[in-house]
Amino acid sequence: MLKKTFLASLAVCGFAFTNSFAALSNDDYIEAAWMTTRFLGAQRSGQGPNWVLDGTNNTTSFLKDSYNGHDVSGGWFDCGDHVMYGQSQGFASYVLALSFAEFTTGFYDLYTGDYTDYKASNDYSRKGGKSNDVRDLLEELRYEADFWVKAAIDENNFVTVKGNGNQDHMKWVTAGAMSKLGTGDGGEPREITGNANDAYTPGMAAAMLAIMARVDPDESARAKYLKAAKTAFAYAKKHKGVTNSQGFYESSWWQNIWEDGPCLAAMELYRTTKDESYKTEAKSFYDKVDFEKNSFTRLSYSDASPITYILGEYYFNWHPQGDLAGSEVYLENMYNQPDYKDSKGIFIKDAKTAGFPTRSPSGGAFLYALYSKFSKDNSYDEVIEKNIAYLLGDNSSKKSYVVGFTRNGANAPTRPHHRGYYGNEDPGRDVNGMGDGLAKNKLLGGMIAGNFNSGSHDNNVSNWQVNEVCVDINAPLVGALGYILSKKAPVEKVASDVESEEDKKKREEEEKKKNEQEGIVAGRVLNTNAFSIVQGSSSITINSANSAPFKVHVFGLNGKLEQEFTSKGATLNVSLKNKGMQIIKVSSKSATKTFKVNNY
Repeated sequence: MLKKTFLASLAVCGFAFTNSFAALSNDDYIEAAWMTTRFLGAQRSGQGPNWVLDGTNNTTSFLKDSYNGHDVSGGWFDCGDHVMYGQSQGFASYVLALSFAEFTTGFYDLYTGDYTDYKASNDYSRKGGKSNDVRDLLEELRYEADFWVKAAIDENNFVTVKGNGNQDHMKWVTAGAMSKLGTGDGGEPREITGNANDAYTPGMAAAMLAIMARVDPDESARAKYLKAAKTAFAYAKKHKGVTNSQGFYESSWWQNIWEDGPCLAAMELYRTTKDESYKTEAKSFYDKVDFEKNSFTRLSYSDASPITYILGEYYFNWHPQGDLAGSEVYLENMYNQPDYKDSKGIFIKDAKTAGFPTRSPSGGAFLYALYSKFSKDNSYDEVIEKNIAYLLGDNSSKKSYVVGFTRNGANAPTRPHHRGYYGNEDPGRDVNGMGDGLAKNKLLGGMIAGNFNSGSHDNNVSNWQVNEVCVDINAPLVGALGYILSKKAPVEKVASDVESEEDKKKREEEEKKKNEQEGIVAGRVLNTNAFSIVQGSSSITINSANSAPFKVHVFGLNGKLEQEFTSKGATLNVSLKNKGMQIIKVSSKSATKTFKVNNY
């Protein structure tokens, strides 16, 4: 009833599905997915390469990040500054890895992961990229996963934060230039937090790594990621809570709900390894998650429990204690209430007085996409698309919230709170003195925190409350775009794809069906009303249903007759002379049947 009411309300408002449902074309969604995915490359710390730093004097950053002698350089900056907060990174990397695993065909191969294609062509638009047979999101995920491998030092040491937020915010320069300024101005050496009482961050990192251990086409990478996932999970099990970071990320924001991190880690480790012990541990954490307490909050880095709810119900057949309503009702309570959406069904009303409001439409769209995939229910596709289209400028103000996305005349933000975008390397230059961003960086692809109260953009760079761009804001948007494209314009296969569990099951079912049509069934090479065959090690037994005499002819695949037998009764055992595939023709006066047998 909830679903019917929701869709009916959309129809009343004029948003029932029609050919003119949204102003965006498939190519518009491809453009948006390309931009928002490549944004992750603008967040790269370490050796990189980081494409927004191309052309500056300092193209690498923070190469000296270390903890107790261990190199922990690399990974993503969480927002427009250069501190690396694992609390939001862990969430973002898991959401993106889960999106890649579940909506694989919606993610394209439009550029090379080292960005040499853009550099060589001197064209940082989509047409300047070249495919390299690896889906772009996978290449971006690898960069972050390799950092988490470093961060997971052992079960007693795990890096959750790199840098000091107060020091980092002193100068408005690129990451490469800041690295050289010294500790007091956010440069090297930086503070590294490696032993916080935090179970959430290593849990989310472990969940991400566990997925990478089953989707990465490189066998050695899969082994590396699985080992690190187990280490991160071991650290999470020894700790509680979330890292507290100087007012930038307060542990209290998690409302004392942190078990969803290690729960998702155990869930994904089970999905990857099928080790029952992980399933048992996942259930233990699952039963401690207070789903009711967070049932009316938006999906964000401080609340991953809606993902836990959906995965628990549809993969493990679990329900929270005392609650059998299910994921659909859970999501309806979070997003489809009058106080949480506008008259057109966009999930923005609950966010007008909250920080970073664009999380609502993208988070809701992502969760409904995840629900739709697992439940095999496509009735929310219109809702998903409408909310994402809104963020891309399909609204009454033609206001896009993604830096550089101007399709269909949308007005995109051009003054994001992101230091690399401007390419400034002068530490004496104030944030409010920033000019326009570098021309090659205009398609940054980061979604801003946003403001739904105004139809125009705030062009104050220092106003981070509106103009901040972060990996955790982009992650659900990228995921929802992947879902939309997986339905509207999927890329079924690229050369490096790893066969998913779902695809493997589908292939095996198709092979089984084909073999049955050809008379081949594992163990019992069969089936016809008149005859059946049972295959042994180097022989076959042919049975006649009516005990009538029959003849057997054995042919090679070239059609040449190799053996011939006659039976006077119901059963005949035949020793096959040759190896390989054989064609067995069995015939009587009333029936003829041909079988294929592979003689090993």
